[in-house]
Amino acid sequence: MAGYILALDQGTTSSRAILYDDHARPIKMVQQPTTLQTPSAGFVEQDAQQIWQTQISCAHDVINRAGLLATDVTSIAITNQRESIVMWDKQTGKPLAPAIIWQDRRTANYCKTLAAESATNSMDDSGYKNSSHTNTSENNQNNMAHEVQRITGLRLDPYFSASKIAWLLESNPKLSVRASKGEIAVGTIDSWLIYKLTGGEHVIDVTNASRTLLFDIHKLAWSETLCDRFAIPMNILPKVLPSDGDFGKTKKGLFAKQIPIQAVLGDQQAALFGQGCLDAGMAKNTYGTGCFMLMNIGQQPKLSEHKLLTTIAWQRKTSPTRPDNLSFDQIVQSGKRMLQPPKKEVTYALEGSVFMAGAIVQWLRDNLGMIQQSSDVEDLARQVDSSEDVVLLPAFTGLGAPYWRSDISASITGMSRGTTKAHIARAALEAVAYQTYDVLIAMQKDSPHPLTELRVDGGAANNDLLMQFQADLLDVPVLRPRDTEITAKGAALLAGLKTGLYDESTMKASWQVDRIFEPSMSTDAREQHLDKWQRAIERSLRQL
Repeated sequence: MAGYILALDQGTTSSRAILYDDHARPIKMVQQPTTLQTPSAGFVEQDAQQIWQTQISCAHDVINRAGLLATDVTSIAITNQRESIVMWDKQTGKPLAPAIIWQDRRTANYCKTLAAESATNSMDDSGYKNSSHTNTSENNQNNMAHEVQRITGLRLDPYFSASKIAWLLESNPKLSVRASKGEIAVGTIDSWLIYKLTGGEHVIDVTNASRTLLFDIHKLAWSETLCDRFAIPMNILPKVLPSDGDFGKTKKGLFAKQIPIQAVLGDQQAALFGQGCLDAGMAKNTYGTGCFMLMNIGQQPKLSEHKLLTTIAWQRKTSPTRPDNLSFDQIVQSGKRMLQPPKKEVTYALEGSVFMAGAIVQWLRDNLGMIQQSSDVEDLARQVDSSEDVVLLPAFTGLGAPYWRSDISASITGMSRGTTKAHIARAALEAVAYQTYDVLIAMQKDSPHPLTELRVDGGAANNDLLMQFQADLLDVPVLRPRDTEITAKGAALLAGLKTGLYDESTMKASWQVDRIFEPSMSTDAREQHLDKWQRAIERSLRQL
């Protein structure tokens, strides 16, 4: 079966389109930058129209550059920055406000206030009041934050979508009135792109829905309780579909034919799928603007007791199977159906989110002018053998997992007269690895599956110095595939499986290792590094 998958990868700093052939090989990629605006302290926004225009421009351009026609494209797959939201007019399709990006912290105080409120009465209908999912690591079981975790698997934090939506409605009374009348729509970036691609479909994939702080990951439905608590009318939310659902076809005139959209995954879930982490206990870490470690934990959600997130990795239809694995003759004799219908199986994951990874290097480049381009950071860092006592604590937007401290500020400590920009560059790379280590330790405490290897992807995964330091800290091999742009591939693979263009053998063949970084650091050296990092964090906490 011949054909191509068009993967649309809408990220925080760029929109990309990649074409994959019938062997899941990337044949052409086009990328355009997008602009982040920070109009006030803690505000991080984007122009929703720019997001759409750059994404559709990349889609048309990549088909042309590949020398193909739209009629050659079998299916469209979408992967996207998560938690970011767009609000638009249902009739005109025009955005009603700038897109609020996942890095935005404007609702930090709102979330703190909400977390302090008792949920004794408001959560009685959640279904989890006395469930076995209760997190016993905290004392106050009626706290709103704990109830939110029970329902969504997430933390009550401005990182997620709900408080962003609530802020838009509360800060603009006219929007609130229109929302109550059902005149507006809201959604994450995948939802926005699908609406524009199809000319009106208001849908969302289950992985993106699970990042909104409004979705019940046990019931697989919007939580009426949480929508009420955040004062968000349910009629403005999109319909939730499986990750390999039928999201509609592109509207007439957008391409030479109407192309079906058949796979949607949030970017980190797409990377987990693309890395082939299909079995419980397998984990990947994506080194992008932020840093995101996900571990497949199977088909039962387990709520973290160590400040990690439980999220939906994907929901996909399984192939029809024989009942109870019976033979053909046994099926005939039993009178059972030949094939059991496919199920929409849900896979869950534990996740640790680091807010600043590649963004640290961008800060060195754009704010301090230490390097001309991001790739220069490795050469600069190699000019010294050690960062010595220098520690860069990259809490520019607070610290993510497992600390979740939005009140901590960034700092550079341990400098002396002999400190050079090379020491700072090396400390910047080490900070990425330190944060990943903290997440892994928490993940190991939550998961019964010991980590035996870590699969990596993202732009910074190409930095050999960082990857070796990461392997040394974790004391497990770090595996870098040949194709480190695995996010788009994950979505493309799911679309290919849905259409029949790919099979399971394509999945296995598409992942090939480029280099394995084996740990080589002594135990004493590792402990000295980790002690230096912990002292820097404790110093920042004492100053609050």
